[in-house]
Amino acid sequence: MWVFGYGSLIWKVDFPYEEKMVGYITGYSRRFWQGSTDHRGVPGKPGRVVTLVEDPELTKQAQCSTVSVNVTFCIFLGCVWGVAYRLPAGQEVEVKAYLDFREKGGYRTTTVIFYPKDPSIKPFNVLLYIGTCDNPNYLGPAPLEDIAEQIFNAVGPSGRNTEYLFELANSIRNLVPEDVDEHLFSLEKLVKELLERNQNLNCI
Repeated sequence: MWVFGYGSLIWKVDFPYEEKMVGYITGYSRRFWQGSTDHRGVPGKPGRVVTLVEDPELTKQAQCSTVSVNVTFCIFLGCVWGVAYRLPAGQEVEVKAYLDFREKGGYRTTTVIFYPKDPSIKPFNVLLYIGTCDNPNYLGPAPLEDIAEQIFNAVGPSGRNTEYLFELANSIRNLVPEDVDEHLFSLEKLVKELLERNQNLNCI
């Protein structure tokens, strides 16, 4: 069994696995539209974490381009990059139960096709955790400035919401330097500006 991580599962890997692989899925966009009251926020003052917004049209639009060294990259239109983990043989049920608990805040599972970054490896099915718009913690879209403000102020049992954002942005940047996740990196920029502004005010 393979599980695809596109948020904290990329950088906070607190479960056993036998193999991991960088790659992408199509037909979705990564968005900070899911509320978090159990990790990066609290009830009444939720943080924001990522979920995936489904758009079947993006699958049709997703294109691929061969670049140097015969490596095929998605052109990032309708592609979400992340990491797939193969769960240990004989422990799949146990590890999945832990992940179900970790992702209990409004996420359900579905199966999608995963495209490895290494073009010599054929695509295969992975399990995906997704917070759909009908779950109780779903916050939905908002102006980026408002989302940035909410992330800047939120803190929960797992730590500050800003840590979640910065760890994810750094991980994607390191794993796939070619990715241009505008939503993610725009929020990173806005929150860093808020932090700098707040530090400057404290110095006055």
